[in-house]
Amino acid sequence: MADLNTDVRYIKGIGEQRAKALGKLGIATLRDLISYFPRAYDDRSALRRIADLVPGETAGVAAMVASPPTISHIRKGLDLVKLRAVDDTGTLDVTFFNQAWLKNSLHQGETYIFYGRAEGSLLRHQMANPVVEPEGRREVTGRIVPIYPLTAGVSQLILSRSIRQGLDACLDRIPDVLPQDVRERCRLAQTAYAYENIHFPKDFDALELARRRLIFEELFVLACALGRIRGERV
Repeated sequence: MADLNTDVRYIKGIGEQRAKALGKLGIATLRDLISYFPRAYDDRSALRRIADLVPGETAGVAAMVASPPTISHIRKGLDLVKLRAVDDTGTLDVTFFNQAWLKNSLHQGETYIFYGRAEGSLLRHQMANPVVEPEGRREVTGRIVPIYPLTAGVSQLILSRSIRQGLDACLDRIPDVLPQDVRERCRLAQTAYAYENIHFPKDFDALELARRRLIFEELFVLACALGRIRGERV
């Protein structure tokens, strides 16, 4: 059973190689992992219809792949995967640069979420290198996505998945350092709720509750530590 001092390499789904990469971020233990907080958030929860895409704006759409993706080898170091996606309002021409594996990963007749910067015109809609995932997965689209500080060898997706695995391993056993009367008097969220929603917020209200709780906790612990130091000096 994992505790907060467990080495991250022993967390299910992480292993030696990923743990080595996480170490570049100063993440060595399960506590380090779940306490590695996002620096920002990207709201990808709302989707638009293809017809409502505005060139120059970033948005997400749910669209069905209308024909098999094709790949073109333009020159050394440049491969293009192209496809056409549709919804009931229009068509979206999508191009991916140097992501050849997508040719066999995106399938005709299936619906995906494409999230990226709309290009083209109001009559011809395009996206280049959007984030893409199957409809309903809600891992990198369809929700509020945390953005973490990174280093070489660690992507947002790898880090987010690692934190998810870390929370799954310990969420019900994170100690609550705040006295119950303090938490109730200040109307603060419980520890598990705060850690879950700082990393995977259900909505912006939940995110604000999580932030408020964790900021209060940090200041509370600091005040207690300073009080102890002053007491020892008397």
